[in-house]
Amino acid sequence: MMLRLLKIDFRKYVYSKTFWVLISMYLGLLVIVFFTVEKFLNSIVTDAGSNAPIPMPGFSLYTFPLVWHNLTFLGGFFKIFLALIVMVFITNEFTFRTVRQNVMNGMSRTDFLWSKIMFIFNLCLISTLILFLSGSILGMMTSEQFLLTLFFQKIEFIPAYFLELFTFCSMAFLIAFTLKRSGLSIGLLAFYYYIFEPSISFMLPEKVSKYLPVEAMSNVIDVPNSALMNMFGINFREYVSIPDAITCLIYCFLFIGIVFLAHPKKDL
Repeated sequence: MMLRLLKIDFRKYVYSKTFWVLISMYLGLLVIVFFTVEKFLNSIVTDAGSNAPIPMPGFSLYTFPLVWHNLTFLGGFFKIFLALIVMVFITNEFTFRTVRQNVMNGMSRTDFLWSKIMFIFNLCLISTLILFLSGSILGMMTSEQFLLTLFFQKIEFIPAYFLELFTFCSMAFLIAFTLKRSGLSIGLLAFYYYIFEPSISFMLPEKVSKYLPVEAMSNVIDVPNSALMNMFGINFREYVSIPDAITCLIYCFLFIGIVFLAHPKKDL
């Protein structure tokens, strides 16, 4: 059943130039940032320390096992672009009436929803795979020695990154399904992500604000304890936050569950 839904959905995108342009831009941006961020940050540190009495030493973001934490934290900043892709193509289903055509051709409303969830799942999986391959290549190029124990140490940041992406895209899925218009959906997501939740989070106590959706997603992977941070005596959490991961899972079920409950009542 799932394979059939995947094939049906795949046909919608395989011939879409817009889809391939957007996904290529997103993945290309990720790869460029991953492969250049270390040099960029080192150049800033070098310039900042050029007049200091003690030279600022360079540092590496790519050595095993630190590469997993560093890249997953960095990749989280770009999840908004993946969510935009999700919104554009889900709202297009309503704009071009393809959802109605699918139902008329025998696909149930539940099947349609599952096909969209698989679409989101696969996008997040592809992004996670790109990060894993980039981290593997960069780690092998940078680390003085390659050991499987070092390679798999902190590998839990990879599934944590997938969870962060999937939770955020599930929220985008709910917004897109509710509004059905790409412009409104993107505007609402941007407003909530950049203005509304940060404002609410600022006013609430930390023990409450950490359970807000975007805050919980961001808290799964904390700021990396890089050599740069250590130079200033700053320490952050070096592991995946299980409570925040559980909160993200709850939000996944909540966002998707609302759509499944509301969909039978929606006009196509």
